[in-house]
Amino acid sequence: MKERSKITIKTKSLLSVLMVAMLLLCLTPTALAAPEQPLLQISSVAFNPATVSPGNEFKMVVTLTNHGDYDAHNVTLDVLSQSGASDLGVFSMVGSGSHFYREEIPSAESTTIEIPMVTSPNSEAKNYNLNLQINCESSGGSVYNFTETVGVVINESESMSIIAPDRFVLTENDKGVTPIEFEIANFGSNPVRGVQVSMSAEGVDFSKDYNYYGTFEKDDNDNFSADVTTAQTGEFPGKITVKYMDSFNNERVIEKAITIVSEEATTQTVESGEENFFQKFLRVVFGIGA
Repeated sequence: MKERSKITIKTKSLLSVLMVAMLLLCLTPTALAAPEQPLLQISSVAFNPATVSPGNEFKMVVTLTNHGDYDAHNVTLDVLSQSGASDLGVFSMVGSGSHFYREEIPSAESTTIEIPMVTSPNSEAKNYNLNLQINCESSGGSVYNFTETVGVVINESESMSIIAPDRFVLTENDKGVTPIEFEIANFGSNPVRGVQVSMSAEGVDFSKDYNYYGTFEKDDNDNFSADVTTAQTGEFPGKITVKYMDSFNNERVIEKAITIVSEEATTQTVESGEENFFQKFLRVVFGIGA
């Protein structure tokens, strides 16, 4: 009985060792050989310009790499559709269409295909997926197909706009002050945040040269106004600056160059632009300013 027990123990020990060895073999990663066929995959995607924005043309630069053991012949790439749509949706092809051809991509080598496109002016700023179909043949005539999906981020164009003349000619109003006014508006397809406006010009003073507006929804607009004083005549170059955060949390800055034209010195009254009774009497009766 003792001898038989020893044999049983040895057998169990051997089985345990074998099971551990098999488990280790299963868990140990093995190097995968390249498939014995052409194998085309997209190894990189770039965009020119780097930022794709609504209503603008761009080039999607796709790099195809052959990871297979065999050369790929008669390679074609077709831009099929926007994911979730039956067509290209907010994208359109520019030039020769959506079909691109390369005669050969040897094993372990790459080629680049430039795909010219344009986005709709009304496209929403977000990520879109495009479905691509890649086909090729081996030297023996066997056909291989590969489906790929490429993401395209449409960022915002300059959503905010400054609606102002290039030249502001100073003219006193009936209160004896010289105001200037312009408009800012969000003509983009997304809300923007933290909108702020500043105005500057050499040789003139503004009653207000900065204003914070906050959030502008699509198609929102607002006015900026200030009174101007100057002790000199002439033309004074300046600029209007608008800063805001777009829907991708990018800080944007737009500027507009302006010229303030003063044909005579302008000064506000001591009463902050409000006429006193005597000034108003002279202006109404004699048609002159006080």
